[in-house]
Amino acid sequence: MNVIIIGAGHNGLTAAFYLAKAGLEPLVLEQSDTLGGGAITGELHPGFRCPTLAHYAALRADIAADMQLTRYGLEFIDGPVEAFAPALDGPPVVVYADERRTVEALRPAHAQDAEAFPRYRSAMTAVSGVLAPLVASPAPDINEPDGRDVWNLLRIARRFRALGRTDAYRLLRWMPMAVADLASEWFQSEALRALIAAPAVSGTMFGPRSAGSGLVLLLHEVTRHLTGRAVRVRGGPGALTAAMAAAARAAGAEIQTGVRVERVLVANERVTGVLAGGRDMRADAVVSAVDPKTTFLQLVEPAHLSPDFVAKIRSYRAAGTLAKVNLALSALPSFVGAGDAVGPAEAGGHLPQSAELLSGRIHIGPSLDYLERAFDHAKYGELSEAPWLDVTIPSVLDPGLAPGRAHVMSIYTHYAPYRLRSGDWPASRETLLARTLATLERVAPGIKRLVVAASVITPQELEARYGFHGGHVFHGELAPDQLVSMRPLPGFDRYGTPLRGLFVCSAGTHPGGFMSGGSGKLAAGEIIKTLRP
Repeated sequence: MNVIIIGAGHNGLTAAFYLAKAGLEPLVLEQSDTLGGGAITGELHPGFRCPTLAHYAALRADIAADMQLTRYGLEFIDGPVEAFAPALDGPPVVVYADERRTVEALRPAHAQDAEAFPRYRSAMTAVSGVLAPLVASPAPDINEPDGRDVWNLLRIARRFRALGRTDAYRLLRWMPMAVADLASEWFQSEALRALIAAPAVSGTMFGPRSAGSGLVLLLHEVTRHLTGRAVRVRGGPGALTAAMAAAARAAGAEIQTGVRVERVLVANERVTGVLAGGRDMRADAVVSAVDPKTTFLQLVEPAHLSPDFVAKIRSYRAAGTLAKVNLALSALPSFVGAGDAVGPAEAGGHLPQSAELLSGRIHIGPSLDYLERAFDHAKYGELSEAPWLDVTIPSVLDPGLAPGRAHVMSIYTHYAPYRLRSGDWPASRETLLARTLATLERVAPGIKRLVVAASVITPQELEARYGFHGGHVFHGELAPDQLVSMRPLPGFDRYGTPLRGLFVCSAGTHPGGFMSGGSGKLAAGEIIKTLRP
């Protein structure tokens, strides 16, 4: 049976691999000339290659193993530092891969936090272990649960009982909690609180004091549980999807780039193929790896869907809140608290301390109040005057991305709402870049002088150029009412749709974003059962 997959992002490639392994004949159609979706590496300036969109690549460990990605030249990079938060009024906060080093680094200025940190990590590991089976399995069918659903729920229940009273109570409290309250229960340092809370609000219409943001932090922890800590690959995220494409092709999938799907073809309430590049392409099934709103509101004729379904999809929240800024730098910048910046590596390949501190995530947002004030602007359709930044300098660990002693910097700028209350994004691009550089300048003095080239990707460009409806990088808000059995809609959570033969597998389906590939693998399993009962 032949299956057409729309989109060659990580979920589309994952689905193609598993479908091909099952003996089906998947054909992946990608409108861009470059495959990868959000996981691509592009040339920012001659000689400078930077993660164009996502700078993390947290593919699930089981998927990477199944696809045998190392056979296709993929190399994961595991750095010594997970996160570094520079501060203007004190020492920086550093979270190392080695927990003992983190405790030692925290102790001089934050003795209480140093004592709390191992307990926090232990609790997060325990709690995420309970939720892992839920994320690693198809969402329970809320209408007609089958034996598999019951079995998975029993597994979760057993893990929950094994937690013990303290951690079980924490899990129940943390899911609806604001992440600011969660972080504040553990730590005294405002800088550490903000560093811990930031991932829960990145890319979402949440501030740290928004109810439900605690659940998003838990989802990040579950992804960490399923993927391991390495979230970067040599050559940037584009190297990951290139290896995934090679694995899918080796399994029997065909991939075509530069082919835009204009319409999903339907006859007698059943999908018959797609209209792509001006020609009809027939298929036994079609799988959309693009977001739900694009799939149902643009690729499918409204007449083929019920008014109620269309109304619910229109109400599905998918308005983005971040922009991407990429910089080519002539040298490694000097950050406050990181010492003098030097070259990418000393003799013997070891990183000097100043570069080591910049090898992981660099968080620029000194307090929970700072993050919340940045969010206040987004709530009212305004670009944050003092944005908080999630930064990586991938060339520290992967010097081949830039020439000589130069570097590339990948920046998520928060908050940048898709819809501006006044003005428009073309006119606001330079404002966003100026505010991003001004924020960087406060913690990395002189960085403006190092900028060789800059690229700004606004939320509207995320939609127009890369296919993220509303500029939402997660293909829909990660809110409690849009997760698990309600993602994208109740009753359509098993990757099926109202149309026979049409399936969905994007991050807008369970288990959601974070580039784990989980949606692609789980969708492929359900599609195989449907097509080959």
